[in-house]
Amino acid sequence: MLDFKEMIRKVKDKHQLEDTPMPSSMSRRKFISYLGAVGMSAAAGTTLSAGAVLGSPLREPSVTGNVYGLEANPAAAGTAGASTCYVIDPAEWGISTDGTHAAQTTDGLNAAIAYAKSAGYAEAFIPKGLYLIRAVGTSSRNPEKGGGITVPSRFRLTLDAEAELKVQPNNAIGYSCIYLREVQDVTISGGIITGDLDQHDFSAHPGSTQEWGFGIYVHGGKNVTIENVKISKCTGDCIYVGSVGMIGVGDKYAPPEMVYIRRCFLDGARRNNISITAGEGVFVEYNEITNAGTVKGTRPQSGIDIEGYGEGSIDYEVPKEITVRNNVFRGNYLTSVLNFNGYGVIIEGNHSDNTLSYGNGMDTAIIGNVLVRSDSSNIAIAGQKVSNGKDGNNVTIAGNVIKGFSSGIDARGKDVVVTGNTLSHLGNVGIGVWEAENVLVSDNAVQRAAAAAYNVDSSKDVLLMNNKAYKAGSYGMQVNKSTGVVLRGNTVTQSSAGIRITNMAAEGGDCEVTAEGNMIDLSGFEGQQSYAINIGSKCEATIQSNTIRGVKNVAIYGENRLGHKVKIINNDIPDATGATASIQLVGEHRFEVVGNRITFNRTSGGGYGILLQRAKNSLVAQNTIYSNSNYSLSAAISTEAATESQVIHNLAIKGSIRLNASDTDIGNTIVP
Repeated sequence: MLDFKEMIRKVKDKHQLEDTPMPSSMSRRKFISYLGAVGMSAAAGTTLSAGAVLGSPLREPSVTGNVYGLEANPAAAGTAGASTCYVIDPAEWGISTDGTHAAQTTDGLNAAIAYAKSAGYAEAFIPKGLYLIRAVGTSSRNPEKGGGITVPSRFRLTLDAEAELKVQPNNAIGYSCIYLREVQDVTISGGIITGDLDQHDFSAHPGSTQEWGFGIYVHGGKNVTIENVKISKCTGDCIYVGSVGMIGVGDKYAPPEMVYIRRCFLDGARRNNISITAGEGVFVEYNEITNAGTVKGTRPQSGIDIEGYGEGSIDYEVPKEITVRNNVFRGNYLTSVLNFNGYGVIIEGNHSDNTLSYGNGMDTAIIGNVLVRSDSSNIAIAGQKVSNGKDGNNVTIAGNVIKGFSSGIDARGKDVVVTGNTLSHLGNVGIGVWEAENVLVSDNAVQRAAAAAYNVDSSKDVLLMNNKAYKAGSYGMQVNKSTGVVLRGNTVTQSSAGIRITNMAAEGGDCEVTAEGNMIDLSGFEGQQSYAINIGSKCEATIQSNTIRGVKNVAIYGENRLGHKVKIINNDIPDATGATASIQLVGEHRFEVVGNRITFNRTSGGGYGILLQRAKNSLVAQNTIYSNSNYSLSAAISTEAATESQVIHNLAIKGSIRLNASDTDIGNTIVP
């Protein structure tokens, strides 16, 4: 039989422990339990009997100090059967509680946890104290794997509210204070985990981002819960959730399943406070998530980053079925939540002062969040594009309240719905659609945007319907170099201008927009007023059945070039009192101006109802232009500066019709 010292030497050799003596207080019986906790057995060369391994009658838990929540007496606490929780006695296991002796403390905690499991306990409790943890694993390539505290399956590790696990300062590219590899039914609850960010030596690996230092690493596994833990100052992430293996690489891909992160305080990690690179069912709820990436930060510097590894259209990791609900985000450097490429992600009911982004993600719902800041900077809700190899994002952004950002919602990619959101006090655009396809923007309210309330740019197949713009600093709705855009049933009030349609493509480009059934009321706007509807050159536009009030400039102004058609049909302009011209069209091609109703109530003579300039072969038909005051208009219809216009069956009351000699004049009625 090996003597006691020889057994100690074998344990050190097997596990590469620091060359420090075992505590003198450790008895032979306690050391036998320690051997079992770290995996030493008779196979290592001892002649111990089965009764000497972990959990045997040779190692009884002490009568006092090992039961959490029960009376510490022999009757109630003598065995695991009397309680499901084992309270770790640091002195009994050679554990320092003053922030020293990292290796000995780490090994002692792991041994105590392993003992509790083998002795039949379902839970271990770490009491108040400062515990310095050797968090760096033995692999130089992946030192975040295998370091720190490990917890077995079907077990709960509970820390006192004042128990702090402090990562031993190091120069490694990664570490894990708590490492959970492929465990099942595990809960980590309470306590404090502090990384070494303030003391980390970054000089040893100047070519590395050194972003893999974790508070808790969930490496595969199933049914893992992390709750009521305070984690901060990690060189990578407070919590990292990732797979064992990758899809199509080697024989194994084991993503974590059913991971719950609840009621934690996660602060100041250098990369992200939470990273989810793989998972099938991850729930992040009721946490306070703050200040990611603000100190020595490395991107993406997000409160939560949902980002699986892939190349091109190939996914090697898949984060899916992720729920981020009822959390508070403050002070995270770049974004609060970044769903870079997750599948089936719900972001709901959170309070945030920074961006929520669906990135390239698919099947994402951003619902019922409150996003508020006060400096008119950043985008509240953003997207990026369609993930490689996929045909759409399938994103819904609904019922969010947004205030004080630069821009409210930036919808990109394909297959996006933006509905029922309320936005206010924005430094730039309210809701923007950029390089997107198949987008519905409906039933939103944008109030007090410094620029356009709604902006569509470089997109196609976009419907803006039943939205409201109030006190927009420029246009209520603006569309640029986009096709298949419909603006229907929207309301613009007390704004500088109503609708602007342009095509600013450097080389031609396409622009095709229909604006129908919108209400534009510019009365009450304080400041310089622009056009109610403005159509730039190189655009196909149909302006139909809109109502325009309170105009002080031009109600509808349009330009066109050869090959682009502009139609102004059945619009109602009941209050053109201050307009220099109600409809003014300038261009090289055909305009159609049909069935519009224009009413003036001027206090002096002047003004034009319909004014065409330079246009050729335009149709002006069945319009009614009426001055209901004692003053006549300069002209109800003027096509003098255009050619070959067809002016047919119009009614002009208290205004003349001035035609070019090349025009066709049929059935027009003038009432003095």
